[in-house]
Amino acid sequence: MGFFKRLIKSLTDPKTLLQAAIMTAIAGPGGFTASMGKTAAYATKFALYAASSAAMSALAPVPELPRFSDFLQQSQARRSMIKQPTQPRRAVYGTVRVSGLLAHIESTDNDQYLHLVVTLASHEVQSISAIRLNDVELTLDGNGNCTSPTRYANKVRINTHSGTDGQAADTDLVSESEAGWTAQHRLRGVAYLYARLEFDRDAFPNGIPTITALVSGKKVFDPRNSSTAFSANAALCIRDYLTDTRYGLGAASSEINDTSFTTAANLCDENVTLSGGGTEKRYEFHGTIESSNQPKQTIQQILTSCGGVVFYTNGQFNLKAAGYVSPSITLDEDDAIGTLQLQTKQSRRDNFNAVKGVFSPASTDYVPADYPALTSSTFLAEDNGEQKFLELNLPYTTSSAMAQRLAKIGLFRNRQQIALTGVFNLKAFQLNVGDTVNITNSKFGFSSKVFEVADWGLTLAGNAETAVSLVLRETNSAVYDWSAEEAVFAQDNTNLPNPFDITAPSVVATDELQSFNQKALSVLVAEVTSGSTFADQFEVQAKKAADSEFISIGTSSSNKFELVDVEDGVLYDVRARVITALGVRSPFTTVQHQIVGKTAPPADVSDFSVNIIGTEAALSWTPSTDVDLSHYIIRHSSLTSGAAYSNAVTLAEKISRPANTAVVPAMTGTYFIKAIDKLGLASENATSSVAIIEGIKGFNSVTTTTQSPSFSGTKTNCVATDNALVMDTTVNFDSASGNFDDAAGLFDGGGGAVQSTGTYEFDSAVDLGAVYTSHVTANITVERVEYLTLFDSAQGNFDSRTGTFDGDVQAFDDTNVELQIATTEDDPNGGSPTYTAFRKFFVGDYKARGFKFKAILTSSDAEASPKITALSVSIDMPDRTLAEADLASGTGTKAITFSPAFKSLQGLGIAAQNLSSGDYYVITSKSATGFTIQFFNSSNAGVNRTFDYVARGFGEVAA
Repeated sequence: MGFFKRLIKSLTDPKTLLQAAIMTAIAGPGGFTASMGKTAAYATKFALYAASSAAMSALAPVPELPRFSDFLQQSQARRSMIKQPTQPRRAVYGTVRVSGLLAHIESTDNDQYLHLVVTLASHEVQSISAIRLNDVELTLDGNGNCTSPTRYANKVRINTHSGTDGQAADTDLVSESEAGWTAQHRLRGVAYLYARLEFDRDAFPNGIPTITALVSGKKVFDPRNSSTAFSANAALCIRDYLTDTRYGLGAASSEINDTSFTTAANLCDENVTLSGGGTEKRYEFHGTIESSNQPKQTIQQILTSCGGVVFYTNGQFNLKAAGYVSPSITLDEDDAIGTLQLQTKQSRRDNFNAVKGVFSPASTDYVPADYPALTSSTFLAEDNGEQKFLELNLPYTTSSAMAQRLAKIGLFRNRQQIALTGVFNLKAFQLNVGDTVNITNSKFGFSSKVFEVADWGLTLAGNAETAVSLVLRETNSAVYDWSAEEAVFAQDNTNLPNPFDITAPSVVATDELQSFNQKALSVLVAEVTSGSTFADQFEVQAKKAADSEFISIGTSSSNKFELVDVEDGVLYDVRARVITALGVRSPFTTVQHQIVGKTAPPADVSDFSVNIIGTEAALSWTPSTDVDLSHYIIRHSSLTSGAAYSNAVTLAEKISRPANTAVVPAMTGTYFIKAIDKLGLASENATSSVAIIEGIKGFNSVTTTTQSPSFSGTKTNCVATDNALVMDTTVNFDSASGNFDDAAGLFDGGGGAVQSTGTYEFDSAVDLGAVYTSHVTANITVERVEYLTLFDSAQGNFDSRTGTFDGDVQAFDDTNVELQIATTEDDPNGGSPTYTAFRKFFVGDYKARGFKFKAILTSSDAEASPKITALSVSIDMPDRTLAEADLASGTGTKAITFSPAFKSLQGLGIAAQNLSSGDYYVITSKSATGFTIQFFNSSNAGVNRTFDYVARGFGEVAA
């Protein structure tokens, strides 16, 4: 009695019979007897009322279908954690991903741990697996502790309980609870999971995560073998719902026609060949049912899993799954009572030629998705190309091929348009809704044409005898055939990224020098990029590699971060991660960078040029922008091609910033420039400019002192060898210990280390004979020679070595030769001439009689030495002209004194102004100091004449 009251209450609309999604109408036959009493009265009323309404709806082409909004809401609800004081019971059939009610939540250990109890099903389940937090699947060890992914490792512990009637309380929760979860909290008959989360803002940026699990659900009774076990067989799941007293209809087992359910279960278990190979069961049921849903709505939805129909007859529920059954009886004209009504075609409005809808595939983690639409070119042509879709949603189907089979049945059922209505004799009593029957009728041209019973009912014929009214619809086996040519379901039907799965960013770490209050500081620079569309900010941290704790550089939407005043030469760890607008943090990306900073050489000098102006060379260049620039160094080589910076000598050792010009002596050869920073580091490459100078006109060579190749002067810490002058070594060759062929380096390098300083004094002083102002020019050719042959033979620290790692010695400036001059106005060959101090020179004008020269050789590399292959000094004096006019000679000799005297007289010219015929002059005592002249007439007598003279030479004796 109670069951029928519930059932009648739930069926309040005219369509009282429970319809399958793909069946156009169903009806339950009568057959009740008076002996059934009051309970039968309800059933009879129900059946007859349903029959009359079904007759009206039997020819309706579009059944009442599950709405997508209901489907989507249900799908979302079963994967959501719910915190409510009351919640309907839930049944899980087949395998599906679910979350559930938060039955208990508490924090312990000063909010260090959060404890959650999430109920999954109101019954015992087969298994609970594949647990996810916010759609991220966890890997658990044997104790339920998460081991991956890394963000949750050792922060999550999950215990599962299958919901047996005798299950014990969770021992971990009982021992750790501070809110009174005791051993009596067993949740018997409830499948649940217990989760403990450890507080971590990076792991759980949005608070409590949604916890879901893949649940293989209810164990169901199988009337075929009287066993109770887990099964996704659609017929068995439907039977279980009808009999369940917690959330189902609560029908007694005696109210179930197990013969029909056995037939349906066997049909569901048939193997169907798939186009991609293999097989699958014909119909399965995967999903959840809530006890709050109306039974009619629930049964309508669950019947979509098998395309079936449930009807109640003779006090029992019957099930027919979608499958073709050959007719067992034939009705002809003799069986018909009265006139038969035939409908050959339904309205175009009620036709559809394509089917589409949504299902819940396992491949999308049971998130609703469109299954491949089913279309028919034949039906489309019949409808004049006007495509019309049926929306057939299949909330309990998880297979694409299965969804397409059900859609195909619905499409082909709709196109079977011939319907026959009439009254037949009691031969039709043996039929039931869903059965097939052969109809033979000559008037309609039917010969054993197969029809399906869409509606069945008892009625009275015109002669008051009992008869059976039938509504029949044509059918054939093609409706249910399947050719295993299903379309492939696109599992990845969206490429939207997961907002909770954020990839670590890319990080590039560099360093640069920046000026702060005119002080150069090294700055660590981190540039962060991310391809994630959810990236909102970056968080960057850094530390010395030797330290244990990172410090924050900053959190910003900018992608460039700086850490000021880092230590040069120190290795730093830099790490960065993405933070989304939702607060989700990606894993860190960590890189290492060794700070170069002030230890980086300055940039090469650019735009270096030389302009010769008389005896000077004007140098210019573009100023360096290095903030730690100290000065520039200028070197010169006498070579105009093939010159190397290492083989040059230093002209200007320090031209301070911010200068970008310098004036040095004009000399033929190659000028070099390098920038030097405050640590003394030089730019890696020297910039050069070549100058070719013609001999300076008006100068005359006085003398040249040449020291090469013999270098016979006084040597200190240097030696002459192979026509060259090099630095001496600390160990003489014949003092070296060991075997001759064990010695490293060049043969003439001796042993030990090269001296750091050596001096060579020219073999003799230069005496000009008097004090003159002279132009002195040095001529020197130098190259750098290195005695090191093996890398591991180098002395000192590796990072103290200049130049690049691969030993570009042409860029070294660790050797140099400096020429110095000392002058005296005394006779250098006299007793004790007084000389000036030695001073550096290359080209210059000096007032002196005597000169001394020396070369200072230096090296800062113990294995390298300057090597002088040519060394000389030239002394020149400029042209000089001296003239006087209108001098009276007198009758005797006239002495002319040059003031000052020449160093050398090169010519003398006389021009007389008042000579008579036969007059002449005689010049005597001509020298660099003057001359004597006397004029004579034709009789050889001395006469007074007026004359001019021009004297040409070079040099002048200083006053």
